[in-house]
Amino acid sequence: MKKALLAVVCGTALLAQASLASAAPGVLTVGTEGDAPPYSMADVNGNVTGYDADIANAICAELKVKCQFVVQSFSTLIPSLGTDRFDVIISGLGITDARKKQIDYSIPYGGAPQYYVVAKDSPVAAMDNIAAIEKVLDGKTIGVVNGTTYAKYVEKHLPNAEVKTYDATTQMLADLEAGRIYSGYSDSPTWTDFLKTPEGAKFVRVKVPVRQTDDPQSLGYGMGVGLRKGNTALQAKVDGALCAMSKKGLLTSISEKWFNEDYAIPCKQ
Repeated sequence: MKKALLAVVCGTALLAQASLASAAPGVLTVGTEGDAPPYSMADVNGNVTGYDADIANAICAELKVKCQFVVQSFSTLIPSLGTDRFDVIISGLGITDARKKQIDYSIPYGGAPQYYVVAKDSPVAAMDNIAAIEKVLDGKTIGVVNGTTYAKYVEKHLPNAEVKTYDATTQMLADLEAGRIYSGYSDSPTWTDFLKTPEGAKFVRVKVPVRQTDDPQSLGYGMGVGLRKGNTALQAKVDGALCAMSKKGLLTSISEKWFNEDYAIPCKQ
């Protein structure tokens, strides 16, 4: 509740400036949540830090403009973009076909890698080829959270596995700890937290990550900058900035700073 109130306070303080800032030369207004660490965190003064804040500031540096953050709840970002509250959304915004009906996107700049986690004595723990890993796992019992893109991926790539779905990650982890499933499949942040716990000490994530680009039909396309429909001039500028950042290694260094792992999706332009 305290974090939610913080986001509202920050949003209220900045929204009044948003329309003017949007039109100001040399300023790019950026809508972000401000309550989603480590992606986006806002303090009581409206100062925004985090992974997406660094991505935004790097884009602004490439475009030689100043970033002005507008902080508000995630669910209001897309509607507010449509009413010119800000120029772009940079807030861990996944690129989905449903959202593409409402907004346009930049090229993807990042996405959390996903991993299978198994007991340390599993034969796949030492394997370094995802096809070989999935060949061994096919036919095993694999846990995933219901309704996620991860569930779609496992069902597609392990057609002979018994896929066990859960309403919550905690339920999946409990079954993994108890040995009721052979492996779980989820994103890197989930496993990073779990493997630090005493319960996670018996497990290891496999050596090879799965990325959105490996199967975008199942996993989506990664995170992108959200733009108003038809704003092709700004879209081209943002894409150019992201490509420049990719070539300089900035996308990788920013993600490693916040996640200790490379979340970057390289520019293909």
